[in-house]
Amino acid sequence: MLLAGLRIGRAVSPAQLRRQQQHAFGSLSRVIFIANAESDVGARDGKVKSFGEHNGNLDLKLEKHPGHGGKGGGTNPEELFACGYAACFNGALRLVAEKNGIKIGNSSVKVSVSLGVESETVTAGVPLCVGLAAKVHAEIEGVDGPTAQKCADLAHEFCPYSRATRGNMDVEVVGTAK
Repeated sequence: MLLAGLRIGRAVSPAQLRRQQQHAFGSLSRVIFIANAESDVGARDGKVKSFGEHNGNLDLKLEKHPGHGGKGGGTNPEELFACGYAACFNGALRLVAEKNGIKIGNSSVKVSVSLGVESETVTAGVPLCVGLAAKVHAEIEGVDGPTAQKCADLAHEFCPYSRATRGNMDVEVVGTAK
């Protein structure tokens, strides 16, 4: 665990340690925008919708994936996360390529998000610890394989979704020439 600002050999109170742990990530210095969403009582078999100023009028019926005991046929939270991650990562990819002087052609990003069991440990009173994992695959035109991987690695360093998941779930990032 990264504990920025702590020196080895220095006594640290539990309160100081908690503050350091809470801020081992980057805090926002300025909010660019806020996205809002709401889930109804149906949870994974219910509805989700966006709300607030400048919302995209998202209103979806959710269905549990058959692997999760559902009938399928609708979207699920992991698909929504994968969509957001893919769009954000592709934007980050294009930006970091430009800022690093790498000319690229068209790009596409596919993200696969897995829901799975991490352990049989009791978590919040439930005898199971579940988690997510992701595979990010960026395909980039106009570059060779090593350059595509470099761009994907740079995007993974910059992308807010990658930064939010870092240290919290397994993420595999692959860049290939298209």
